[in-house]
Amino acid sequence: MTIAKFMRTFTTMGRRVVRDYKRVGHRTAVTSTRTGSLASQSLGDSVRTEFPVGREVSGFVVRGVDDVDELHLTAVRLEHMATGADYLHVARDDPNNVFCVGFRTTPMDSTGVPHILEHTVLCGSNKYPCRDPFFKMLNRSLSTFMNAMTGSDFTIYPFSTQHSGDFRNLMSVYLDAVFKPKLSELDFLQEGWRLEHQDVHDKSSPLVFKGVVFNEMKGVFADSQRLFMQKLQNGLLPSHTYGVVSGGDPSAILNLTWEQLRHFHAYHYHPSNAHIFTYGDQPLSGHLEFINDNYLSEYKRIDAQTEVPEEPTWSEQRTDHVQCGVDPLAGGEGQSTVAVAYKLTNIIDSFENFVLQILSELLMNGPNSPFYKSLLEPQLGSGFSPSAGYDGHTRNTTFTVGLQGVQAEDVSKVTDTIQNTLWKVASEGFPEDRVEAVLHTLELGIKHQTSSFGLAVAIAITPIWNLDGDPVEALKINKKIRKFRECLSENPRYLQEKVKQYFLENNHCYTLTMAPNPGYEEQLQAAERDLLAQRVSALSEDDQARIWNLGHTLAEKQEEEEDLSCLPTLSVSDISRTVKPTHIMDIQVAGGVELQLCHPPTNGLTYFKALLDTQHVPGHLRPLVPLLCGVLTRMGAGDMDFRQLDQEAELVSGGLSATPHTAPHPYQAGHYSQGVLLTSHCLNQNFSRLLDLWSRIFTEVRLNDLGRFKTLVSMIATDLSNSLVYSGHRYAMVSAAASTSDMAALAEEWGGLTWLRQMRSISETKDLSQTLSQLRELSELLLTCQGMRIAINTTSDNHDTAVHTLEDFLSGLNTAPANPASNSASVHANFTPHTSKTHHVFPFPVNFAAKSFPGVPYLHPDAGALRVLPRLMFHFLHREIREKGGAYGGGASLSPGGPFCFFSYRDPHSTQTLSTFDAAIEWVLSGEFTERDVKEAKLGTFQSIDAPISPGAQGSRRFLSSITDDHFSDHRCMVLDAAPQDLVTVARKHLSLAHIQGTCLIGPQNKDTEQDGFWHIVQG
Repeated sequence: MTIAKFMRTFTTMGRRVVRDYKRVGHRTAVTSTRTGSLASQSLGDSVRTEFPVGREVSGFVVRGVDDVDELHLTAVRLEHMATGADYLHVARDDPNNVFCVGFRTTPMDSTGVPHILEHTVLCGSNKYPCRDPFFKMLNRSLSTFMNAMTGSDFTIYPFSTQHSGDFRNLMSVYLDAVFKPKLSELDFLQEGWRLEHQDVHDKSSPLVFKGVVFNEMKGVFADSQRLFMQKLQNGLLPSHTYGVVSGGDPSAILNLTWEQLRHFHAYHYHPSNAHIFTYGDQPLSGHLEFINDNYLSEYKRIDAQTEVPEEPTWSEQRTDHVQCGVDPLAGGEGQSTVAVAYKLTNIIDSFENFVLQILSELLMNGPNSPFYKSLLEPQLGSGFSPSAGYDGHTRNTTFTVGLQGVQAEDVSKVTDTIQNTLWKVASEGFPEDRVEAVLHTLELGIKHQTSSFGLAVAIAITPIWNLDGDPVEALKINKKIRKFRECLSENPRYLQEKVKQYFLENNHCYTLTMAPNPGYEEQLQAAERDLLAQRVSALSEDDQARIWNLGHTLAEKQEEEEDLSCLPTLSVSDISRTVKPTHIMDIQVAGGVELQLCHPPTNGLTYFKALLDTQHVPGHLRPLVPLLCGVLTRMGAGDMDFRQLDQEAELVSGGLSATPHTAPHPYQAGHYSQGVLLTSHCLNQNFSRLLDLWSRIFTEVRLNDLGRFKTLVSMIATDLSNSLVYSGHRYAMVSAAASTSDMAALAEEWGGLTWLRQMRSISETKDLSQTLSQLRELSELLLTCQGMRIAINTTSDNHDTAVHTLEDFLSGLNTAPANPASNSASVHANFTPHTSKTHHVFPFPVNFAAKSFPGVPYLHPDAGALRVLPRLMFHFLHREIREKGGAYGGGASLSPGGPFCFFSYRDPHSTQTLSTFDAAIEWVLSGEFTERDVKEAKLGTFQSIDAPISPGAQGSRRFLSSITDDHFSDHRCMVLDAAPQDLVTVARKHLSLAHIQGTCLIGPQNKDTEQDGFWHIVQG
């Protein structure tokens, strides 16, 4: 991953590391990190005193203790003496504690055995024999994150929580799952694959392939991006485990047996092959005692022999070509993809890979990078290829550069340009200020505190730790920066020589091209039909009888009412009815602008947010608001062209961002705010320079460069198209909700399929001068002080300086829009909520279904019970959609003040799932749930309500949504006080008897929707 991506692992979930084989479970955005340096120092001192090197404690021996000052943490490395299990504890003054147990899993075929095993171990264990305790714990916990992930050579099981009792509960469930799973045949059939009658109750119905992972991976490889990434890795590193599909190729999955799964577990899920990670402010001694006494003490050391060797270096470069489906959102031409990938060095060489990350950032990131200039600006393609950049998750790290959206005749031009660009860089090097900008971004990222820091650390270190590298050394960023600067000082051609070594003189180079085949999906479907026919024809009578019996047994098991008393749980009484107030100051500054000022411990950073009101924007310009956001900070301003602006932004800030924003009013139904949200952060001393950049954008943004604009439009359109298969459920929910309210309609226009299609249409327009002219008109309306609100989070000692700097900034801005609101009309002024049913037809092998109902304001009397309802429905929907239906996931959601939505993800069913949504409502109305179910649903609900908040985000609830601490307190009490009958009442009132509802299906052609005259069919 690039330097930027490396630092984003301290805010995100490490997308490149864990690929796409994530278990759909709880992915709540994790928040808040307390990093008071004095508190962290005190915690570190006590840890070093208690755990000196060589001390033996609870079956472990301390191998090393190390401080990482720049991250305010102390790392303790231990080894379990009997088994050799590797343990890393990161002590940090952070209440959001993290646990993760991981294993090196090295499949040698594409049956997906580690991925299916990841699912199956979470389906019941010795101590917790109920069906799927992992999902049951989602409503019995206050976790801030729960999941499991399969990578190319590892499987990890992380969670985080702020509650000490919850931590012990979840650690017990996770450890019992991985070390003592039931691994029953029925669970394998449900999660992996099975032959079963289409109608499990009708013996005459045809046999079909079913299974959660089977359907999941069909959905994964319906995305040509995912297909290309997988084929690229397989081709570049073919000799060992990276030459297969760890997540499972759908056709190969059908070759996996239950016995093979059990053998893989016995061999790979042993403590001798395990890495255990804990993080936070809880005592290490308790963790060690529990893990040893309850699990590791039962094992003896084995030689797991799961090592991954280095890839043998090639003597000659290689090429290959693959086919994919046609992109229905792209034009008829320019759908080829080409990439050149290089094998680099061993992942355990921490510094060398750090240098390669910097080199990747310099080569590819931003408009000043050589490949951006040589590949994107000439518009040889619509965007960089999948896997572009540095990738550090395999034994040999890799670097990839290429393009997607390429004309077939330009493929060789792209590869020639890549080679020529590398020769030019090797000759000319990089400007010194570019290197400084990259290093500044890295150093700023170290100071930037995030809410999911511990979880991000666990995921970020997994690849190197999994392959026997030093995870603590990998965290010492400042040490690497110092050494890097020394190398540059001693040898000014240091980076140029790296380009020559790893790219120009490297024969381990793999070029992959991909082009669409109009019959690709039909060929896949035909191959699956043929394989099914072969399997069915080979069945004996005994085989058929066994399939019938197993199908019935599985169906009966899925319907069983279980005794969940074995599972640990928290109580609703563990949730506080009071809230800790956020100390906020409200100030009116120059131009009548309202300033919200907050002083959390920001570690020397200033966070800036500004909201620009779009209520006065006329209808013909409103659809272009998200496009303006996409280009506003990337076109240049004043005397800075876009390259200079980007360079200065990197030197003084963590980036400049603009995004569309909508928020419902907390208590007035139908009222909402809309606008553009500007965000950025910087070191306190750089705040003046940061606001100078925003001032230039406000007063002199350069919306006149057609060439630059066309490049950005193409990139934005490509990114949106690529997101559809991965985020289909989100698009389905947004589309379904669009008919239910004015705000939801605007949200769909600014971020749904309407926006996606509009951007694709704009990108295919030959002359963009009219669009650019409209953006200039829109910018003149928005970039003023009129209607602006600002929020600043900074340290208390920087208060006066920040306010004075802001006053200077505001004094230079326009004070009134060019076109006053009284002369404007909203595009949704005459919007009337209505019922809709829309089928967006795309050539996917799976579906994304959604149904939406109007919600209620945040402080509506029904808001508390309505917010608990999705969590109450979870187990019903999980059983029906995932366990029985074989979809990757499904459920219900309610954003505060927003619509109530049902959804399914990578679903083999379509309209049947819509009926399941209705059945969930009827299940609630029947009252077939207990008071315990309601209490557990409240626990699940408070995982998001009480998610911790990072210093830079404190006060955001009030600033963005007008929700005060009093509002927040009242809302949480309504959730806590919701009685079982209240849930029945709101389900009847707002769902069953709702006059308005929206339905959306995204997926292949469907006879049910075609024959039902109420459906609106939209092709592609």
